[in-house]
Amino acid sequence: MKMKQLLVLVGIGMMSASLMALPDSSGGGGTTTVKDSTIINTNQNVTNTAQDESKINSGIKARGSTIQNSTLMNDNKDVVNTAINRSKINSGIEANDATIKDSTLINTNKNVNNTAVNESTINSGISANSADIKNSTLINDNTNVNNTALEKSKINSGISADGSTIQDSTILNTNKDVNNMAVNGSTINSGVNADNATIKNSTLMNDNQNVNNTAINESKINSGINAEGADVKDSTLINTNKDVNNMARDGSTINSGISVKGATVNNSTIMNDNKNVNNTATNKSEINSGVDLGGN
Repeated sequence: MKMKQLLVLVGIGMMSASLMALPDSSGGGGTTTVKDSTIINTNQNVTNTAQDESKINSGIKARGSTIQNSTLMNDNKDVVNTAINRSKINSGIEANDATIKDSTLINTNKNVNNTAVNESTINSGISANSADIKNSTLINDNTNVNNTALEKSKINSGISADGSTIQDSTILNTNKDVNNMAVNGSTINSGVNADNATIKNSTLMNDNQNVNNTAINESKINSGINAEGADVKDSTLINTNKDVNNMARDGSTINSGISVKGATVNNSTIMNDNKNVNNTATNKSEINSGVDLGGN
């Protein structure tokens, strides 16, 4: 499916589940090729929900698509997701397994509440896991966003590019007045998650201001940039934390900055700046609060 200057403005009013879906391999109808195009989605005062088998996206869904020389923009204002039993959510742009070349993806979340519950997940921004990202820009801005997640937990709240190839690209995430939580299975990240990614000649930047994480039983957190197990070459990773509270608890961990444990870092720059940051951790503990290169 080829598109020439497609301009879509959707969603001022009451809607549920995915708002703008480009057909994908898992949902029937084949993958979509978006070339030389602009796709814009706006959600205002939107309530989703979903329940037992769950899912939701609430924005633009481009799973497995080829996006070339195009712009995808999603704007969420006063949006409530939820999900429940098998859970998931995304609330922004989902481009997992996509090929993104010479393109710009922009997502804005303002006054957004996710939740999720039993099997949990959430992302709340841009999800581009296992994607091929080349000469592109991904920007996410979260203001006054509440995640939660619960039993099997996760969250990310920013940009997720797990296992992706990121080349000659820029990834920017901003979190302001963001509350995560997570609970039993726990995790969180709250920034840019690029574990096991290949990052070449690229810039990853995250800015957290007035952010509360938490986590609890199996715990973890990171609150910045997670590039564990990644191959980082000729690149720059920058994270800033101001007025950030972590916590963690029973399984514990935390990092609060940039984690590159198990990664290969070559000819690159890694910078983290923490101001007014409170960690904690408890029982099985750890912490780091800066840049974690691994080791005991």
